[in-house]
Amino acid sequence: MKQYDESKLDLKLGSELVQLLIPHRRPLLLVDGVTGYRRAEQPTLWARRMITANEEIFAGHFPDLHLWPGIYTQEGMGQACHLLQVISTMQDAWEEKGNPAAQVLSALRNMEMGFRMHPGYRPADSAFLKELGRDLARLGMSGSVDIRFLHPVFAGQCIEYVVTRTHVLDRLARFEVEAVCEGRQVAKGRITGAIGPLLNETRI
Repeated sequence: MKQYDESKLDLKLGSELVQLLIPHRRPLLLVDGVTGYRRAEQPTLWARRMITANEEIFAGHFPDLHLWPGIYTQEGMGQACHLLQVISTMQDAWEEKGNPAAQVLSALRNMEMGFRMHPGYRPADSAFLKELGRDLARLGMSGSVDIRFLHPVFAGQCIEYVVTRTHVLDRLARFEVEAVCEGRQVAKGRITGAIGPLLNETRI
């Protein structure tokens, strides 16, 4: 399992910044934050979702047993793939302009400091992200999903997502995905999605 990979870069982004990078919103925003990222030939992203007893879905799934729906775990892995694609594309676009790709991660960390009211936040250091966002390509929709669910997940647990982009062919990207809860793999498989331009300008 990849969740213990020590080579990942520290990239901790909260839910506010996640919502600037992908269009999903509650109650179907299934990523609370990013916990790590590694840029390589096959880039990997680590993310998480804390599950509470107050989730709207538990009103009917099931009323007396807070069992997290497997389709939500699948959707969370898909949203983590979406985040990986967005961050990777931003780095590629910035590098094509002759700049270090690492500046994108620094700018995202800086924006996160702004959301945390950190005194070290510098608005000017993240301003270029808006320029990148205008032409940003995002993961559009799932074309193929092949997921195995291995163990149940319940309220009070935290799901860790680990997604790796393994192939890109034209406008399609394939990801190896897994979900881990309390050190145990609860789902794994592959997701293939179409990469398309934004219909609307990014909110960054």
